[in-house]
Amino acid sequence: MPEIKIQFKKAPDYRIIPITGAWGGVNPQGEIVFDLFVERLEVPESIQMRVEPGRPPLEMRREGEMHVRECQVGVVVRPDIARSIGEWLIQKATEASAGIVKGSEGHA
Repeated sequence: MPEIKIQFKKAPDYRIIPITGAWGGVNPQGEIVFDLFVERLEVPESIQMRVEPGRPPLEMRREGEMHVRECQVGVVVRPDIARSIGEWLIQKATEASAGIVKGSEGHA
């Protein structure tokens, strides 16, 4: 088989995003569709404080505070590619848990 050279380039809108989970399923075409999200505590809509001279303010009540899963990006992938990426992620997680860092790059 002939050899080929592959050059990696980043798209102009490339960015690194924090991810704490995924949500999705299989679409009618048999592809896997999912959103990658980061979970965080939303800033409350309001807080009520008691302020008394000579004492620090005391929070009395919060309204509108909730946990939010903010979707960062949506992904559509064929099952064979999803399996390949999943296996690659498991391999990299195993390497990371074992402290293997240098030279552990690779592709799925």
